[in-house]
Amino acid sequence: MDSNLPSEPRKEPISATHTLHKFLHKRLRIPQGMLQPFISLARIAGNPRQYFLRKRLAKEISRDGSQKIRVPQKDGYQFFSQDDIPGIRDIVGYCRNIFEESRKNLSSDYFQNNPKKKYFNVLLEGEAFCQHPELLRLLIARPILDAATIYLGAVPRLSGAMLVWSPENDTARSSQLFHFDYEDLTQLKMFINIFDTTAEQGPLTFLPADVSERVQKAIGRILGRVSDEKVYQAGGQNHDIKLVGPRGSGAFLDTSRCLHYGSRFNKRDRLILIVQFLKFHSSYRGYIPFKVPSTLQDFSPDLVQRLALDIH
Repeated sequence: MDSNLPSEPRKEPISATHTLHKFLHKRLRIPQGMLQPFISLARIAGNPRQYFLRKRLAKEISRDGSQKIRVPQKDGYQFFSQDDIPGIRDIVGYCRNIFEESRKNLSSDYFQNNPKKKYFNVLLEGEAFCQHPELLRLLIARPILDAATIYLGAVPRLSGAMLVWSPENDTARSSQLFHFDYEDLTQLKMFINIFDTTAEQGPLTFLPADVSERVQKAIGRILGRVSDEKVYQAGGQNHDIKLVGPRGSGAFLDTSRCLHYGSRFNKRDRLILIVQFLKFHSSYRGYIPFKVPSTLQDFSPDLVQRLALDIH
């Protein structure tokens, strides 16, 4: 095991920039999009060496040219099959086992206590992935990290991951409506279908980045959820794309630039793994950190993987 790994998960301290961001956004209600560039600059100024290291490595990876997956900036998404990324079959099998174990432990009143659970259930999240080291190692495989690094222009942080179960439902609310994610002005999420997924299972549905930009210009600034009618009237009709396909298939998607929704009107269960990558200087800091504990055996990450896991 790498001797430089931390002996236990450590929580990121609340920084001055985090406090300022919270005050400006929560108290003064200044939009995230206006704040993020300034907060990011403050983070870069606090650690310029890491910023330039991550940028340099991204240029080297991009010049290499051996990466099978590259996400076009214009589109903001790229599909992949289970054959494009080594280990996807293992990820699928591992997640299906977690799902089966989780279902056994559900109480009879599980859905009554929280309406959101009727369409969006997080079975595994954040540090809990460290209890499944085989799965965590697969999430930072170089084909995955390299795709995120090239798209974002710098080695990113693995800032979040969720195994999400969407049961049968008849609703269209909250994240089931078109929206952007606002953790940053750009980000990359990887979505992996753990079950064979059809249009009947409420698949992730999105508009390409360039179409989403035109829709937003026509509607005006989109800060929350927006109806299909508004999106389609603004030029989004016939441009929506659904993430359907066999288990192990998936997509990389910039959810900050692509309008999207999911888990709507499921006629059958859907199980999907979502992995989030953000620039290290992003203004967003997750509430559930990804820190590698000493119990993660036989783990020797390379420099890019260490940076993604924020190991110094």
